[in-house]
Amino acid sequence: MKFVRNIENFFERYIEGFFNKQFSSSLQPIEIAKQLAREMEDERTVGVSHVYVPNHYAIYVNHEDYGKLESYAESVCSELAAYLIEESRRKGYTMAGGPQIELFADEKLVKQAFRVTSSFIDTSCDESVNRSENTSTASDTKVFDKLEPMHLLCPVQQHFHGFVTVIEGLDAGLKVGCTTNRINIGRRNTNELPLTDMNTSRLHAYIVCEDNSHVIHDAKSLNGTYVDGNRITHKHLKNGDRIKVGNTVILYEVK
Repeated sequence: MKFVRNIENFFERYIEGFFNKQFSSSLQPIEIAKQLAREMEDERTVGVSHVYVPNHYAIYVNHEDYGKLESYAESVCSELAAYLIEESRRKGYTMAGGPQIELFADEKLVKQAFRVTSSFIDTSCDESVNRSENTSTASDTKVFDKLEPMHLLCPVQQHFHGFVTVIEGLDAGLKVGCTTNRINIGRRNTNELPLTDMNTSRLHAYIVCEDNSHVIHDAKSLNGTYVDGNRITHKHLKNGDRIKVGNTVILYEVK
């Protein structure tokens, strides 16, 4: 594949002898590119007329490998972002604002080469996201600055700070706050609300901020998502709503 070859050429160009001198964990950046593509595919969300994929990706590597990549982090992330753009276009996916990729060191990674997480960052509430916009008459391409933290772009009113608390099930007592951040719910341990309930999917449901309220979406789960006893595909939440996923009941509250 041409784009994969371009990535390989990039690493050969910027990191002398890279493929002859493996990192401490046998890390190969081409594997990072493939994992990013898998993460994008796994976390896609089907809308009414579009298939949406995450626009923020975090790559975690061990400290030794991070030290070897740190000098090239900006260029590496830029090249990987271009790869994701090509992949999303090829598959007809929608990615708001283009991908943002960041590289981090993780002291817990010893034997595991790397891990990747993703999230959706809402760009709809601030026109200043495209402060630095260049327009080409030929392609009409928009270039966006890196997004500022969400609490700077979309200040959240005090009354709009919600909480989800597990009140029934194996994880009773687990509590997470939600403002404009996306809350992923399910068995995957990287979820904001990770569950041990085997009757839930890895990504069972998620809560996002839409139209100044919190909306829960079912993530094509096997056993469905219920709010106050009714199965839903998506629903605007109100204070006191009870969400059921598998054998777990979650209370939504607004403080």
